[in-house]
Amino acid sequence: MNHDVTTLIARIVENGDTEAYGEIVTRFSDAAFAVALSILGNHEDARDVTQDSFVMAFEMLRDLRDRAKFACWLKRIVSGLSKNLLRDRKRRVAAHNASAEHIVKLMPDALTHAQNREQDDVVYAHIQALPERHRTVIIMKYLEDIRYEDIASFLEISIRSVKNISFEAKRLLLARLAKAGIAAPALLAARSA
Repeated sequence: MNHDVTTLIARIVENGDTEAYGEIVTRFSDAAFAVALSILGNHEDARDVTQDSFVMAFEMLRDLRDRAKFACWLKRIVSGLSKNLLRDRKRRVAAHNASAEHIVKLMPDALTHAQNREQDDVVYAHIQALPERHRTVIIMKYLEDIRYEDIASFLEISIRSVKNISFEAKRLLLARLAKAGIAAPALLAARSA
């Protein structure tokens, strides 16, 4: 796979081949989205960061020293942009914290409404509570349906490590859900870790 990526990158850098970059985007977009989603916890923000990451990668592609390491390089870009967005969001949230507390006091049923969210939202919140590495793998595997081989290549770890992390993440998530009295979602039960 890395040989294919290096060939595509050579076509882009040397010939300005935008179709080759389209192939790279197609190949890595699910994995990039999964990393952004695991950090941000919001689909819309993850899509925006993924798109911005591919634009930034395209603009900086000539600076990539080891073309075979494109996946790792892209992951660092996605992670960096995601963490920057979180940092900016935390600053905005802190500025509006007093208003939010006031609104919650005015809406006595807000807590009841939040407790009645759909099971998917609750499960996703438990996924977000997992350590980042576990969260990334479980999102890539179970929510984005990315193969172990592709996850391993993108994260630059062995397939065995991905399977071990996936197994551990699934175990941790199921334990958290059981402790909260939530039935395991069919998505986790239907696939083997």
